[in-house]
Amino acid sequence: MADEIDYEIEGDFSPMLTITLDPGEAVQAEAGAMVMMEPDITMSTEMPGGFFGSILRKVSGETFFMTFFANEGRQRRRVSFASPMPGQIRPLDLAKQGGAFYCQRRAYLASARGIEITVALTKRLTSGLFGGEGLILQRLEGDGWAFLGAGGTLIERQLAAGETLTVDTGCLVGFSSTCDYDIAFQRGVKNLVFGGEGLFVTHISGPGTVIIQTQPIAELALALHDLVPKEQRSGE
Repeated sequence: MADEIDYEIEGDFSPMLTITLDPGEAVQAEAGAMVMMEPDITMSTEMPGGFFGSILRKVSGETFFMTFFANEGRQRRRVSFASPMPGQIRPLDLAKQGGAFYCQRRAYLASARGIEITVALTKRLTSGLFGGEGLILQRLEGDGWAFLGAGGTLIERQLAAGETLTVDTGCLVGFSSTCDYDIAFQRGVKNLVFGGEGLFVTHISGPGTVIIQTQPIAELALALHDLVPKEQRSGE
């Protein structure tokens, strides 16, 4: 059973997640996500899933370690977190998601103690090789609150059984464990060469919840790179 935490999300863009812990409760978060915490909150760093689980997390683009924040006082205390990228934070009640949810690497921000965070191979090898987010996804499992952070605006879609959505591979933040996920080539030579959407797109089918981001961090980095003045050659 996950701890029954209370939370508040402050701000619309680049927001801060504040979690209120009763005495004895704890929250876990990605290393480096903490912004501030009140007295009586103690911090400990652990390797989730043991050594091999941490190795897989590193391969997936996450850190080896995860940080736990526990309220060891006698009063309710708060601890706050933020995502390293400009965007939004989306709360997930895993109990309403059937107990499990998949997310791309770097999307996980924090969760109540008792939520299990593991890595999972994509169902199809092509999804991992060409999906743009690596072979490994993160699986969040439990019956409490988890929080995802991603770039731009986060959009949620509810897919009915058999309903399919085509998404830019970098824009897919996460999806229910009941959804089916696959990668396909862009159709048409002109689309491949001039479409500007890359070689592959993601097809995801319901039933379940799909969360999409409007500004993947990789695309933001490329856009900023194009605006940086080019260094002049010597003698010019």
